[in-house]
Amino acid sequence: MKSKNIKINISLKQKLLMINIIVVLIILIATSFGIFTLRNEANLSTIISDFNQLYTEAARYINKNDYNSENYLNKLSAYRKAKMAIVDKNGNIIMKSNNVTEDHIDMEYMRRVFQEGIKDGNLYQRYNIYINNKEEILFIWKEFRTPSKGIQNFLIITLTSVIIAMTILYYFINKKVAYIKELSNGAKEFSNGNLNYTLKEIGRDELQLLAESMNSMAKNLEEKIEKEREEERFKTELITNVSHDLRTPLTSLIGYLQLLDNPKINDEDKLKYIRISIDKSYKLKSLIEDLFEYSKLECKHIKLEKSESNIIEIIEQSIGESFIEAQKKDMFFYKDFSTYDIKISIDSEKIGRVFENLISNSIKYGRDGTKIDIHVDEDESEVNIKIKNYMEKDEFDDIKSVFNRFYRGDVSRNSKIDGSGLGLAIAKDIIELHEGKIWAESKDNIFSINIKLKK
Repeated sequence: MKSKNIKINISLKQKLLMINIIVVLIILIATSFGIFTLRNEANLSTIISDFNQLYTEAARYINKNDYNSENYLNKLSAYRKAKMAIVDKNGNIIMKSNNVTEDHIDMEYMRRVFQEGIKDGNLYQRYNIYINNKEEILFIWKEFRTPSKGIQNFLIITLTSVIIAMTILYYFINKKVAYIKELSNGAKEFSNGNLNYTLKEIGRDELQLLAESMNSMAKNLEEKIEKEREEERFKTELITNVSHDLRTPLTSLIGYLQLLDNPKINDEDKLKYIRISIDKSYKLKSLIEDLFEYSKLECKHIKLEKSESNIIEIIEQSIGESFIEAQKKDMFFYKDFSTYDIKISIDSEKIGRVFENLISNSIKYGRDGTKIDIHVDEDESEVNIKIKNYMEKDEFDDIKSVFNRFYRGDVSRNSKIDGSGLGLAIAKDIIELHEGKIWAESKDNIFSINIKLKK
């Protein structure tokens, strides 16, 4: 069995070696002939023809010394990989392409280039061009070497490359065979359940892609398993928190209903207990709705029903619904809208829920007698929303946790505040379903929620 494996490896080496040698020789021969042919074809007249085309385009569209003209000059320069400069009769540069480093053109030197045939490794052409109705001079030049020199350089490079390639080729093939063995061992590790094993991703070829795919497969499997574990933890946590959060209002509601069943209670107290019971029932209903909504969002069972909606109207509606609650704490709203007509493709019901939760949180955790700032503006691609309220000191000691489920800030201070602790978690999930961004900031007792929604 061992000798069979060795035979396969040697055979693979021989094939790879033969293929590489043949490919290298073919490429060298073909490239040598190709470069020789191209060097001879890319002669003086061809380059001058290119320069003439550049001049024609420049004369047609460049007639002012402005940004658009300079930008077009750069495009022409990049198109033919030539340097271009427009100068006055004294050689002062009026306009030049980005690849020109000179700040002044030596006109005496250029005269000698054209009249005496000075050769400095460049080919130059001179043209007259009108800029701002004044005749100026356009110089176009690029590096130009004779074909024989280019072929000589190429042969030196190719011969050196062949010597280096033949020296390292056998070593390279051995490395590839060793890498294939490593991939095989990695596959065995994965099949045995060791998903933490990581293959080295060496090179940029099919073997590297295979290693990358195998690592990705193992990572995805591990993430899938971890996600299933997280879902189980979420279910357990949800049941625990639901039991706790439902027990308190239910116990209170049962207590008031038992009081109502007492025949000795007078009518005034009965009405009082009925109002309290109704209030507790609504809070219980709100809590259940939050839990149900969050469960659907976490399980990805919600599909957005998008339509073109005015987001300002949705915010105004949420403000109106929260106005009475704000008045109870002597709070008021300050609105800063760049315009009252910002249309965006959203699920208006879900986004409305976001603003209801955010404004409700601002009222619950905001300091009595302060304002709630709501700022909305837009640009070409996004709508930006900021909701800001003023808090007691250190209300949210861990700003990164405010979007976690069941988070309520400072527990000792906020234990009497009603709510499920799911408002911001629900808002975050809905915004992310819209491919938007939401984050919180806290500074100098000012708490802000920032939202970005794509148009």
